[in-house]
Amino acid sequence: MAALEKRQTDEPAYRAFISYSHSDKAIAKWLHSELERYRLPKKLIGNHTALGPVPKRLSPIFRDVDELPASGNLGTELQDALTRSLFLIVICSPASARSKWVNEEIRQFKLMHGANKVLALIVDGVPNATADTMNQECFAPALKFTVAPSGVLTEVPSEPIAADLRKSADGKRLAKLKLVCGLTGLRLDDLVQREAARRIRILVQVSVVSVVAAVFAVGLAIYANDRRLEADKQRTIAEQESATARAVSDFLVKTFASGNSVQKNPNTITAKSILDRGAQRITVELQDQPLVQSRLSATIALAYNNLGLFNQAIDLVNTTAARSGVEHANVISVKAESLLRLGELDASMEAAKYAQDLAAREQLGAFDRDSAKVRADAARIQARIYYKRGQYDAGLKAFGRSLHELENMPQPNDLDIANTLQNRALLLSDAGEMEWATADLARAKVLVLKSGEGQDILLGQIALAQAQVNFLSGNLEPALEQIKTAIAVMQGILEDDNPTLADALSMQGQILHAMGILDEAKKALTQAVHIYTKAYGGRHYLSGIAEVYLGLIAGDQHDLPAALAHFDEAKLHYDASYGEVHANHGDLLVNRATVLASAGDMVRANQDCEEGMRILVATLGEKAAFTQQLQAVCDELKKQ
Repeated sequence: MAALEKRQTDEPAYRAFISYSHSDKAIAKWLHSELERYRLPKKLIGNHTALGPVPKRLSPIFRDVDELPASGNLGTELQDALTRSLFLIVICSPASARSKWVNEEIRQFKLMHGANKVLALIVDGVPNATADTMNQECFAPALKFTVAPSGVLTEVPSEPIAADLRKSADGKRLAKLKLVCGLTGLRLDDLVQREAARRIRILVQVSVVSVVAAVFAVGLAIYANDRRLEADKQRTIAEQESATARAVSDFLVKTFASGNSVQKNPNTITAKSILDRGAQRITVELQDQPLVQSRLSATIALAYNNLGLFNQAIDLVNTTAARSGVEHANVISVKAESLLRLGELDASMEAAKYAQDLAAREQLGAFDRDSAKVRADAARIQARIYYKRGQYDAGLKAFGRSLHELENMPQPNDLDIANTLQNRALLLSDAGEMEWATADLARAKVLVLKSGEGQDILLGQIALAQAQVNFLSGNLEPALEQIKTAIAVMQGILEDDNPTLADALSMQGQILHAMGILDEAKKALTQAVHIYTKAYGGRHYLSGIAEVYLGLIAGDQHDLPAALAHFDEAKLHYDASYGEVHANHGDLLVNRATVLASAGDMVRANQDCEEGMRILVATLGEKAAFTQQLQAVCDELKKQ
């Protein structure tokens, strides 16, 4: 992944940086909100303390809401925020004491700003625990001990300034005020007294307003009762309509997304006929019920996607919107998925962003399940687009947003979370982060098995992703076994022309090529190209990837004309899908260079390498793992 330049500034951008374990995110969110909205008493604002004039407010406070970076170090944004924060607030619990990320944030902050700018908030456990209570220790090592100027953690004890949130100690109010004092340099007594005076003034004001409000309340009671009866009536109608839509949607989703050979194979003539008839009926018969129509069109379009019928899904969404004059965010999100699967990346990105805008216009609640699902799906689609464009950092951030929405929505769906983790693992493996990719896939598999329904196709996709991780790691034998498992699962569920099956066949061909089993590799890759061409109605970048490997196989078999023909075909696929120069164009040229070199044509080989590396540096960056890997290939060719 391309490294970003670390921003430096003389002035702190944040009053404080909140460091916490994922287990304590609810408390971190509460603390962040309390500190950002806290107003210092007017009579104290501007007073000079050891930290300078007392500010009106403590904002901004930095709290990282995305997943931690998928690497061995803190991400660039986190390091930047640490550098530009005046204080570090550590939420102390046994979980944070065990977190390597929390410990690293404390160590780096102390190294940059000193230990006196570190504040601790105890929420659970025992500070400075003895041997008997060591498993309850709530202070991370970097909090308990001094950090040397070299950055090494010493054995010299450090005594952090701590507030205790627990009811048996300071409690929420006093603990918060202690932190405010630490952040401003004010004395606790002054702040407590001012807070008490302010609370009394507020109570008086509330009392006056309450008396005035009571006068109006009597007059409004009769009117409010009439409006309540009407609202109850309308709410009942709306709930019935929504319940009907959800019931039908759930039924269709379970019918077409299940996974057990004969009963759960939806891609038959009868199933497709039902989908087609359903698509026709909802566009004609449900125009007076736009909510139901929207839900059903999204469900049937999703079923089309599951069958690999992406153009039919797009046509249904467009037709429904044209006839009803209504567009809903969840329907546009499904359309964005269809466009992504077709390789129309720009159109898919535009649709995903439009779905987010529609969700905002529909004024779905911040914690509403449908709104969260739209935001999660749109973020996941954008993440996959970034991945396909080779923009790994942007992809990881978008995957983090998607997971945040899915994990925090009411009644989280384990299968949705597992699907997002499986997709992120593919990006991570391509970026060279095999350990994190493996962890994502392990968690995804646990979630799928836990769900107890709709498992098979996701298990097949997880097996495919595991095969990719092992293939890129050079572990070819386990990769081959995993891809065989994936293909067996998919063949029991999907028809022979489904592009998801083609993904597995393409990976099988790549693995077999690496193992030197060329004829079988050629057969699998050729079959994948055939399926892709039929499913996508022509050229597609996935066919381009398979054609590159077919070119390598032809080169290994000393058939240079056939190899060059496959590479030319791959370029046509890439041109059609990307519409501009893409990292895959660079990869193609470097692979063609290896074939030309093996045939003794070093002039063209070096030319291809030079042009391929120029493209990779321009698209991925000079420091990207993939760029450096192919640079090593070109360097070896130059030695020949």
